[in-house]
Amino acid sequence: MPFIVSVVGYKKSGKTTLVEHIIPILKTKGYRFGVLKYTGEGLPEEQEGKDTAKFRAAGADMVGLCGEDHFTLFKAGGHPALPLDRLAAFFFPEADLVLTEGFKKQPFPKIALLSEGQEEKLLTEVKGVVLATVGPRPFRDDLPHFQPGEAERIVEMLEQRFLKELREPRIRVWLDGKRIPMKDFVQDIVIQGIMGMLGTLKGFIPSRRVDISLSPAAAPPDNGLQ
Repeated sequence: MPFIVSVVGYKKSGKTTLVEHIIPILKTKGYRFGVLKYTGEGLPEEQEGKDTAKFRAAGADMVGLCGEDHFTLFKAGGHPALPLDRLAAFFFPEADLVLTEGFKKQPFPKIALLSEGQEEKLLTEVKGVVLATVGPRPFRDDLPHFQPGEAERIVEMLEQRFLKELREPRIRVWLDGKRIPMKDFVQDIVIQGIMGMLGTLKGFIPSRRVDISLSPAAAPPDNGLQ
């Protein structure tokens, strides 16, 4: 599951601006990430007569609508919202990091944007560990504090504490859908062996990325003979 960190704060505290500034920094550093935004204003319902509305009216608890570049999930009223970790794992399974705006009640690490006179109230409301605060002035001596324009330093903090260990490995192995972790020296041995063998093939050109899919021979059927 990707690492999740939530930028939280009251309205007009600068959450969106900070997320906007963090995104290109993460992009430049080569991280794979997604962004989720929480809204308490409600989302548009399906139009009456649409197929998804018909499916929900027929009794489906959840209905998904998929296209080439989008996915929408409609849930029947009264059903609780999906936990943030499930949303992150579903929508961003290959991400190193999922950055959220909002979700202050979810139990994941937070960067809290302070509003003058409401600092204590916010820090009391949030669930999960507060990694740092952001605002004109620090509020608590035990928390790292950044100015609103210090997105670069905030990303450096995230790297030092969490992201360095989440960088994409040079090689990935999946066995029947289960990922097998590899230490760096094992990755080096496998990569050198594979690239050495591929280098002997006619038409092989050194590339930045090589994809290989293996289907090991099936075991011979047991015909009952001893």
